[in-house]
Amino acid sequence: MKKLQNVYSIKVANFNPSTGSDLNKPRMQRSLLIFENSIKSRFTKREYKHRLKTFLKFTGIEDYDTLASLDSDSIQSFLEDYILDMKVRGLKSVTIKNYLSGPKLFFDMNRKFYHRKILAKMIPEMEKEGNDKPYTTDDIKVMLDTTTIKRTKAMIHFFASTGARPNVLEDPVLRLRHLHDMPMGCKAVFLYEGSREEYWAFLTPEATISLEEYMEERRQARESITPESPLFANRLSRFTKSGHLSTTSSREIMSNLIKKAGIVRFKTGERFDKAAIYGFRKRFNTTLKTNNSINYNIAEKLMAHKNGLDGVYLKPTREQCFAEFIKAIPDLTIFPEKTILVQNQS
Repeated sequence: MKKLQNVYSIKVANFNPSTGSDLNKPRMQRSLLIFENSIKSRFTKREYKHRLKTFLKFTGIEDYDTLASLDSDSIQSFLEDYILDMKVRGLKSVTIKNYLSGPKLFFDMNRKFYHRKILAKMIPEMEKEGNDKPYTTDDIKVMLDTTTIKRTKAMIHFFASTGARPNVLEDPVLRLRHLHDMPMGCKAVFLYEGSREEYWAFLTPEATISLEEYMEERRQARESITPESPLFANRLSRFTKSGHLSTTSSREIMSNLIKKAGIVRFKTGERFDKAAIYGFRKRFNTTLKTNNSINYNIAEKLMAHKNGLDGVYLKPTREQCFAEFIKAIPDLTIFPEKTILVQNQS
């Protein structure tokens, strides 16, 4: 097999007189470009590219266009061997499915045939999933008492109050202009702006106070705060690649804090019963769904769930969503006595 100069690039000869472009410059391989353009979410794109790259390394093939040129039998054999290898290494069914998602989409987008049913039969039966338990309010109290870092405290309150998924911080980047003042000392947050998943979430008075304390700390550090500033910023250093806190970094922060706080978690397969970020989401969902006074369909909207036809046709306003959210504030609040004290002093 002829070795190409770069896994991601190929050299194209000649000059294009119509555009004036130098076609000798490396360009992304067509098969990878098609694959990437099928994914709308930046976070999902990064995850799928990683999974595809892992599969490419497994095959021993050096570039993506060569991978896309394989015949169907070769593709099927590689995918089957990949599953067998993961099973030998003891990976669980959910992990195997995740790792297959990248190469399967790559072959689909490049119009390559393979036998999906055969692959599905080879994957082990689903085990009892981990990360199915919510954080308790006491868990979150311990976390908040363990750290003195205002950004971490604000992030804990943010996820506890919104129940948002981890990738909400950068898909697209969550910015200060997405915040809006609401009654009762609350704030509304517009999540996933510009996508089909966009929806309103809300911060309790307690979460709002914590976020404002974090913002004040940034101002005191002479950060230039504008509506385009990220809601959760990176601390500037030569190691940071962007100004906003990434999903990966937020998980690492929470995982380290959980360990430091001594929160008891148990491994279920590859995962903990209480996930670093999803533990907040589970608590948020449980709080809303066990409150009989909250409209169920709007509770689903606050969780960003599709919820069948109601998810398509039901379009509640920000104010209607907030009217249901405020019913959950007492149960979502971590330190009600502290919140009341701060509000009385202001």
